[in-house]
Amino acid sequence: MTGQADTRRNADGGAADGEGNEDGRSGAFELFILGELMDGVYHGYLLRDILARMLGPYRQISWAAIYPLIHHLERQGFITREDEARGDSRTEDTQPTGRQRNAYAITESGRKRFHELLTKPGKRNAGYRELFALKLLYLNHLTPEQRNALFAECRDYLTRQRDHLRHVFTAQSTTTTLPDIQREQIFRMIRFRLVGVEAEINWLEEEVANQE
Repeated sequence: MTGQADTRRNADGGAADGEGNEDGRSGAFELFILGELMDGVYHGYLLRDILARMLGPYRQISWAAIYPLIHHLERQGFITREDEARGDSRTEDTQPTGRQRNAYAITESGRKRFHELLTKPGKRNAGYRELFALKLLYLNHLTPEQRNALFAECRDYLTRQRDHLRHVFTAQSTTTTLPDIQREQIFRMIRFRLVGVEAEINWLEEEVANQE
């Protein structure tokens, strides 16, 4: 089973970097909060709800992940707390029971931080896709050149994954150390991964063509 274990460990091009993944997730959430505040004043609980909707039903976004980050951004001077009586804050009819409703606005330094995060190359780890997906929400803040750089970075990330999977497929095809049943299990996993990666590359190339 050694060959199969090695294949599983390297299916993404290397072992997962847990610390990097957490850093990437925190950076993605920071980008999202600042990006939403670029459009106006929001309450903290609403930011959390929007993020949860953007990331899908199986991605749990806890209050413990969002509120400490909001308070950190406030301490850094990137956002500021607004008066609840302001009429331009984004609200909803319901809110978490017992929570104080605080509205936040972005500062000038926060705008600079947002552009820094938006144009900063993403870390090549398990959280890259999520970061890229969130950056797609804010393409209107990028120049055509910056958009092309973002798409080129993602294409390189996906191409490396595709080429790695193809290499693993070829390597396992020629090895004589694996029983046929294990080889077929590995091939099934690789084919599944390749279909997804190649579909993303095709989408990306269509998007680049539409930008031209």
